[in-house]
Amino acid sequence: MIKKSLTLAFLIAGIGFVGSVFAYDPGNTEKTCRDPRFKTFSPEHKAETDPESEISFTVSGYADPTTIKATAKNVPLELIIVDKNSFYDVSAKLPASLTGKYARIHVRAHDTRECMAKDGWLIKIRDKAATTEVLEVPEAVIESAEEAQ
Repeated sequence: MIKKSLTLAFLIAGIGFVGSVFAYDPGNTEKTCRDPRFKTFSPEHKAETDPESEISFTVSGYADPTTIKATAKNVPLELIIVDKNSFYDVSAKLPASLTGKYARIHVRAHDTRECMAKDGWLIKIRDKAATTEVLEVPEAVIESAEEAQ
């Protein structure tokens, strides 16, 4: 009697394991989605920059470079995309119309399976470009320097 009960228990347990083996479906492994990642935003978040200055960021290498887009205050930016093998280095020039304003830079990209990712950062754009100081040298100093030669 005990022998029959043990045999029946092992038979039921074996049937349970066989059912889980047939549940495996190798076809589902190809449907994974890898969202592109954005890094190294320049200028940094909340930084102040000159009008018409260059911005840049990187995008992970599994992104489709034809889908990489960027806008500043809803103005599309003309991107320069450089393939660095494991990632894409992306740069653009800010539009001249954005001066003395805060602008959020929106970036987005798809991977090869149409999985989309988006990100962005905020920058402040100065009214005018930062000027460098020009030192005025008196003519007398220039004349004495020429005479010394």
